[in-house]
Amino acid sequence: MHNELLAQLITGGNYISVWKLAAFVGFFCFWAWVGQWMNKDTMVVKTRRTFWNSIYLISGVLVLALGLLLPAPVIVGLGLFLVTWAMATVIYILHRNARVPKNETILTPTHIKWLLSVEDRQRKKHKARLEFISVNDNVLPTPYRDEPEYSGFLSAEELLHDMWKRRVSHAVIIPFGENYQLRYVIDGIASVAGERTHEDATDSIEYLKAVAGLDVQDHRRPQEGSFFTVRTGESDTGWRINTSGSRRGEQLSLEKIEEKKAFTIDGLGLHHDQLEAIQKVIKQEKGIVLVTGMKGSGVSTTVYALVRKHDAFIRNIHTFESEYLMELDNVTQNLTDKGPNAKSTVRQLQSVLHSDPDVILVGFCDSPEMAQIGTKTARMGKKLYFCLPASNCFQALGEWLKLVGDNEKVAESLAAIINQKLVRVLCLECREAYTPDATMLKKLNLPADKIKQFYRPPPEIEYDKRGKPILCENCHGTGYFGRTAVFETMVISDASRKLIAEGATTNVIGTQCRKERMLYLQEQALRKVIDGTTSIQEVLRITQQTPRKVVKRRE
Repeated sequence: MHNELLAQLITGGNYISVWKLAAFVGFFCFWAWVGQWMNKDTMVVKTRRTFWNSIYLISGVLVLALGLLLPAPVIVGLGLFLVTWAMATVIYILHRNARVPKNETILTPTHIKWLLSVEDRQRKKHKARLEFISVNDNVLPTPYRDEPEYSGFLSAEELLHDMWKRRVSHAVIIPFGENYQLRYVIDGIASVAGERTHEDATDSIEYLKAVAGLDVQDHRRPQEGSFFTVRTGESDTGWRINTSGSRRGEQLSLEKIEEKKAFTIDGLGLHHDQLEAIQKVIKQEKGIVLVTGMKGSGVSTTVYALVRKHDAFIRNIHTFESEYLMELDNVTQNLTDKGPNAKSTVRQLQSVLHSDPDVILVGFCDSPEMAQIGTKTARMGKKLYFCLPASNCFQALGEWLKLVGDNEKVAESLAAIINQKLVRVLCLECREAYTPDATMLKKLNLPADKIKQFYRPPPEIEYDKRGKPILCENCHGTGYFGRTAVFETMVISDASRKLIAEGATTNVIGTQCRKERMLYLQEQALRKVIDGTTSIQEVLRITQQTPRKVVKRRE
């Protein structure tokens, strides 16, 4: 009798239902997950973390305990828990939405609409990889999803991210049939990078024009501007933008504003013997050094390195340039005045020389008068560095003789000529060694018995099982990473100086230089092939040029 009553008490006296407990455990896990999100979000929006965590924790735990312990139906306990949880969460969301930009608010009508849209939700998964900084130095927020410039932002960001990943220095988007063609310049080499739809291209062009402060509505008139982008954890990157119209549509040119490095002369790429010879020239108190090369060959970087070798605390150093490459410490840098009432460049150069500098860098020479003034200054005991466009040292010598118009004065004042080109550097991650052909070595006048191997980019691209190309992560399939300079150096010896004064042709002067073991630019470049810096194909590419000019003997 007593056992039956005890059994009835045991089976009918449960105060906590298993199903009730399971339901509350499930909702508790969801409550804890939202609490973790809130904890992280308070740090993102920079609000009172401890305060909001305390409110959320106390309200949730208190209601959860009451729901489990009070002898009330499950639905009542869950309802009480959900209402309290929702109130705490909604209050926090309203608070955080008031502190963030419009595009970062949550649970708003627009955000809920996005949650119900598969296409928009997939687009939102794309995390912004960079920020745009306008021409007015304003950081532009990511456009909101329903704003018209949102698609332009995505297209522009994708373009600039791809340019960063592939080390693109210059990109062009031009109309091509019904679509637009994208062209890249990587390490000085132009190539087609694919096509973009008309809508995608025009969206990105209009967005970039707006960032740069250009007239978005004007699709015909040429415009130019600039802006910056910032990647997480990196410094600003500057971009120069040019747009112009055509019959087929608007086109865009986007050029990266490279951060100029202050090279020293031993970091330019000169071989050891060249470096020693140039250092001796720099130590000379007077004379003219011609630093020559075609546009984009790194002449400005080289001449800056040469000038920086002089002690600016002891010597009075000035420059006369059309544009600055970079700032030089303790050097007076003079820019040409291009205003409507500006004096001639000759008069401006004379004004610089009135300051009585010891060392002068002249970034260009656009008239015989400038060359003649420079020659006169060098003969008076000054050191000058002139930049000239030329394919090789002997062409530069011929042009300088024409500009000065007096062989004896050139012979007296000229100290050295430097000519240079840029070659791509082989990617160390994917370059391949191979045995060069003996016939080719013979044509290049290289000893076949001493050269065992050259290096080159991978001859073929490998593909995975899906047919996707397997590219080197370092160079992205180009086979090269960066560039270095190759130099042809001509130091004026006493014998060469005598030939110049006598009016000998550049062929005769060249013969004398060869007797003095001067190497032509191609031969200097082959030394970089032998040491594995670059490939023979790259050397042949940069040295294919017109024959050297011959300067006739003056009567």
